Amino acid sequence: MIKPKRICKPLLLSGLVIGGVMLGIMIERHGLSHRDMTAESPTPEHAHEHQQGDNHLQVRYVCPMHPEVVAHSPGRCPICGMDLVHSKKEPAPAEDSGELPEVQVAADFVHNFGVRTTKVTRGTVARHIETIGRVSRMPQPRVTEVMPGLAGKLVALTVKEVGAEVYKGEQLYAVDSPEWRSLQQLYLETLTDDDATRRAQLEQRLQSLGMSAARLVQLRSSGQVEQTLAVHAPLDGTIVERHLDTGDAVDAQSKVITLGGVNRVPVIVSAFEGQGAWIDKGQRITVRVPTLPGTEFTGQVDRTDREINFSTRTLPVYVGFNTADPRIRYGMLVDVTIEAAAHHDVLRIPREALIRTGRGDRVIVDRGAGHFQPVEVVPGLESDEFIEILSGLEEGQVVVTSGQFLIDSESSLRTGLQHMGDGNHVP
Repeated sequence: MIKPKRICKPLLLSGLVIGGVMLGIMIERHGLSHRDMTAESPTPEHAHEHQQGDNHLQVRYVCPMHPEVVAHSPGRCPICGMDLVHSKKEPAPAEDSGELPEVQVAADFVHNFGVRTTKVTRGTVARHIETIGRVSRMPQPRVTEVMPGLAGKLVALTVKEVGAEVYKGEQLYAVDSPEWRSLQQLYLETLTDDDATRRAQLEQRLQSLGMSAARLVQLRSSGQVEQTLAVHAPLDGTIVERHLDTGDAVDAQSKVITLGGVNRVPVIVSAFEGQGAWIDKGQRITVRVPTLPGTEFTGQVDRTDREINFSTRTLPVYVGFNTADPRIRYGMLVDVTIEAAAHHDVLRIPREALIRTGRGDRVIVDRGAGHFQPVEVVPGLESDEFIEILSGLEEGQVVVTSGQFLIDSESSLRTGLQHMGDGNHVP
């Protein structure tokens, strides 16, 4: 009879051997599965840990949907299952510099997208205010009658029409006058006698009729008298009226041409409430009359009102200009440009070079060789063409004036990716 102890011991040993073999197989399979899963689904790294252990330019793989998932070999995202994409981490600016990433573009991009540049220069930036004004009062016109002073026949007349400007000394017409020739002959006769008083009287008479001192000297030296009396404009003005024509007889007091004198024309314009601080007495203005194309006058600001109109929220500004044009009438509407403020010898860039964003203003600086750098600036006074730059740029730097928004968008995108890769939110 076999004893139970001798039978159970071999069975127990056999069971232990089989169990060990099965446990080894399970451990081996589990290890392989774990290595496969690790290769396919990398363990996410925090940006700080990854940055501490890796170089900034090290090749890495990230999830397009979950940038916090970073691996050093291809695989899939353990969160969404998407394939990881290759990414080369670019050098980020220092945390306290506040600079935007530099962008490098190809030469064909510069050509195809019409990227244009210009230099930062120094010059004048002036603010212009465009507004509408009204002729508030028309002063009594000052007129001058240009009369011949002698009787005769009108043989020549200026071709300028009513409204045309004339200048002092400009010939307006000529008169065939026997009396004019007689006066000159009498003066020549006084040169040979001792009647100095008579000679002085005739000199004064000839000069009052328009003979110049130089012409008087020529008359004495040559002895040749002028056949016609040339009548010149006694002052600057505008032709208001033409009374006679060539061939008409005239006497000493005949009104041949009437000239209008220069008048001070007051104009009231309305500036917006916020523009009042820019306007000051003495600033230059330009006045254009829409009903008289091509007509332009210059003047200045006389004063501004102390109170703002409550209903329109505008500030009355009183300006004026000088003119002899008789076509200006009371109540006329005119276009007025006020050169309100001017800063001289300041850094300036074209208006189109400035990029305005909700986080500040910036420009794109051309670093050369296809490298472009967004730079934050502080703008100052603005005109129609230029913007003053208070800080952020230096004279001679090259800024982009066309195509800068594409470059700025690329830089902003890189900034966002860098912040996401670092585990931070884009500011």
